[in-house]
Amino acid sequence: MIVSSLNLACPLVQIIVTVVVCGLLALVFLVKLYNYATCVYYQNLNNMDGKTVIITGGNGGIGKETAKEIAKRGARSEPRLDVLLHNAGMAATKIEMTEDNIESTMATNHFGPFLLTHLLIDLLKKSAPSRVVVVASELYRLVSLNLNNINPTRSCFVPRLYYVSKYANICFTKELARRLEGSGVTANCLHPGLVDTEIWMRAPALFRWPLQLVVKGFFKTPVQGCQTSVYVACAEEIDGVTGKYFSECKEKGVSRGANDENKAKKLWELSENLVRLTEDDPRI
Repeated sequence: MIVSSLNLACPLVQIIVTVVVCGLLALVFLVKLYNYATCVYYQNLNNMDGKTVIITGGNGGIGKETAKEIAKRGARSEPRLDVLLHNAGMAATKIEMTEDNIESTMATNHFGPFLLTHLLIDLLKKSAPSRVVVVASELYRLVSLNLNNINPTRSCFVPRLYYVSKYANICFTKELARRLEGSGVTANCLHPGLVDTEIWMRAPALFRWPLQLVVKGFFKTPVQGCQTSVYVACAEEIDGVTGKYFSECKEKGVSRGANDENKAKKLWELSENLVRLTEDDPRI
């Protein structure tokens, strides 16, 4: 009886495994098909001849594809700056401090763009109309922004710092737009979607390969993920539009907290202190 039961069980297990595997493959196919069908491709080849675009993090992923797409439109190296696109991002797996004693994720994703914008603001103004574009993320909705701990030295859930940095990106963009009003320099931010980039490879080894299966199977490709960045950087129909948040090449609302003007002003002041702006540095 035991042998008979085993003989019956083996084919049954094989059938179940086959059904599960086929089901997963079908799901991956459907998700990829959905991403392809719903992704908004910005195909307008706006003339960017003679314009200069700085893209941070342009060596791979979304940044690389954004650079390629904008280069198609004729952007090149010139003694001016038409678009500053803050694309570089990281998600640390443990608390790491920079030489300036700033937490690495916040340093890369928020404080770095904050400082770089200040250092280039005079050139942006001279090149007006010009644009500052910040790549944020919808993941900001998973957290709140604690202004009493904007440079954390410890966290019970380290990936949370990435979400916080994206929240800071939106508040920074809103306040930057307010301060630059009337200057000819616009500031907008965007959500690229969940995209297959190298940032996911920083996950702990235990989770890396299972996570990669999810990322490769269900997330957008870098080409799909760069479309909104290209749109916000190049689209003529949003000339003069500032202080907005975009997703899938269209404007999208943000949470009440991310739209809090007082919170954005306070974050700005804290950021000025942390990056140690001097009296000789450009101010916005």
